[in-house]
Amino acid sequence: MAEPTSTLFSRALARLRTSGALTGALSGTVLFTLPACIDQPADATSAVESPEWAQFEGKRDLHMVSFTGEWWSECSSNNTRFGCGGTSIHLKVRVQPVKHADLGWKRVGIVYKSPDDLTERTALGTYFATHADGSEEWQVTVTVPQYQNVLAFDAWYQDGKGSTWIDDNMGELHVINPGPAYQVVRVEPFNGTVSVGAGGVQGRISLQLADLDADKELELVGSNDGWQTVQSFGMGIAGDKNKLYWAEDFPYAPGRERWQIDLDLPGSADHFEYAVVYRHGIVNGARTYEFWDNNNGANWKVDRPSVLQ
Repeated sequence: MAEPTSTLFSRALARLRTSGALTGALSGTVLFTLPACIDQPADATSAVESPEWAQFEGKRDLHMVSFTGEWWSECSSNNTRFGCGGTSIHLKVRVQPVKHADLGWKRVGIVYKSPDDLTERTALGTYFATHADGSEEWQVTVTVPQYQNVLAFDAWYQDGKGSTWIDDNMGELHVINPGPAYQVVRVEPFNGTVSVGAGGVQGRISLQLADLDADKELELVGSNDGWQTVQSFGMGIAGDKNKLYWAEDFPYAPGRERWQIDLDLPGSADHFEYAVVYRHGIVNGARTYEFWDNNNGANWKVDRPSVLQ
């Protein structure tokens, strides 16, 4: 029986990667808008968890390749009416060169995706400098739509001697967000019912967040006495009081979720303010990335209704 077209295509593209036919790395950045060379299942959850080609082919070794943590972004496709139509994101990757490498087969890049577009894409980098310790610094640039500029990615390095090395943040992927924090986590005041009064702090707070990985940590930090004391609320399941729990996936955005918390804090209160934090990369010794929604530094606030005399 003939092999499926998708399988044949995957093998062909894999041969191009390893044969050196894709040589844009030494002359400029190349973006591939094709899915990674792994047949993806129809359901979005499996697609998120499946390894992409660099994880599938590569060996994790931070001595050979590592994302430095340094990056910057700039406006792309500027439109005087609507502002930036896109964002160019520049990342620094360090690699360890090997002796007698074939430079025609040497490439450095990233594989990335967005919570708003789970298609995995590959970007190739360009050589930038050699450091005193002999390691090389490469720059990888990707240009994405303004509304898709949260990136989850790994860095990869084909050393020119037949080996592929990866830094995938211990399997958790690295995450950068050039835009406001609410692109990763945001409070939804229009879905909230929280109130304060003689009965204490009661009601629901709703959050929308990017589903960067199954392993995540959410925390709500609040105070009802002007931060003289602080209360912290972690994660639980639906039905738990004072615990954040998963409520639903967004059907129109498979990389986003809604979480909620049902507060029931006894004791009369006149004021309650809070912020939420989302931590990614919390297992396997990965680098942890932290994102806050604190209402642009002002915190989210609920006051007791005033009583008219």
